[in-house]
This record gives sequence, C-alpha cells and structure tokens, in this order.
Amino acid sequence: MQPIIQAFVHQLDPVLRRVHRVWEFTEDPQCVLRVALSFSNQDLQLSDGTQIRRGDRIVELHLWNERIPRMPPEGPDLAWSLQFYRRLLASLRLVARWMEHHPEAGQARALRGETSMVDPARGLIQALGFDLILLEQGARGWRRLRYQMDDFYVWLLMRTYNPASLRNRRLHQLERVQFWISREAFLRRYGTS
Repeated sequence: MQPIIQAFVHQLDPVLRRVHRVWEFTEDPQCVLRVALSFSNQDLQLSDGTQIRRGDRIVELHLWNERIPRMPPEGPDLAWSLQFYRRLLASLRLVARWMEHHPEAGQARALRGETSMVDPARGLIQALGFDLILLEQGARGWRRLRYQMDDFYVWLLMRTYNPASLRNRRLHQLERVQFWISREAFLRRYGTS
C-alpha cells in the first residue's frame, strides 16, 4: 500500500504546486520552505496591531516536504528536532532576504501558512513569532469537509515523506491551522536590514 500512496502523492503534489503557483525561491539545499504570492481571503488583525484586509497581497509559506529531515523510525528525537529547527530558521531568513530584494514580494502586507498539525507543533510556530488561528473549530458543511480533505492530504504527505512523524498519531488528531505574521514583524525578526 505504501508504494501506491507514494506514487499518488508524487504525481499530485507537483500539480497542486502549479495550480497554487508555489515555487522554489532559492537553490539553497538546506531550505525547507517554498513560497507563493497570493491575496488575503479575510480581514483580520494580527497581534502586533497590523490590519490585514481581504485582497491585501501576502506571501504564502509552504513546506518543501522532500527536504524535511527524515525522522528516525522511533519518531522525532532531540537530534532530529534541532536539525529541523535550524533548517526552518535558516529558511525563514532566506525568505526574508528574498523579500528584501525582490519587488514582487515588496507589496506583501503579511506572510501566511496553512497546514494540518498535531498539538505540540503549535508551540514551535508561536515561538517563531507567528499568530496561530485554528480553522476547524466551529467549521460546518463544505468548509469542514474541505479542512478534513486538507488534513487527509497532509497525512498522505507525511506518510510519503516522513512516515515516522505519524508514529502514535492518527488522522483524526490533525487539526487545520493558519499562521500569520506581518511583513514588518517578519523582517524585523528574520531580515538583515
């Protein structure tokens, strides 16, 4: 069954990246993030007071799944966690450098990511300076179904690229989240200027 899942994900993932205009902004082999330029689909206020309006330009962050360090079969340990954390920090700095030097990112008011995760990852995202929004709470109908489909696809990605990350975790334990940070807060934290 695993080879079938892998073949399916390896065929579908590039198609989804093209549809969502996700691309590799750097050739650095340690980078674990890809980006897309997009627009906010909602109004919200970030914790630093930045107002985001529907239609504002944003930079989307996407994990580069093939580059996430492989976990040991027992699941994540301290060595893996440190390696991933260091690569993620370096990747955020690369995104900041790209934003500082490329006009297409210059108009972005904020950065946003969206993924399905298990509860312990929330703390990491917040420690990196991002605001966290739980999407599935109170979602009904089509929106709830969409989040469940997204959860399933993330589960397939994890199963394909890092199966040890699912050790002792079930699909129903994943929760859909968005994480946001204003452009100013992001560049202050990760930029070089």
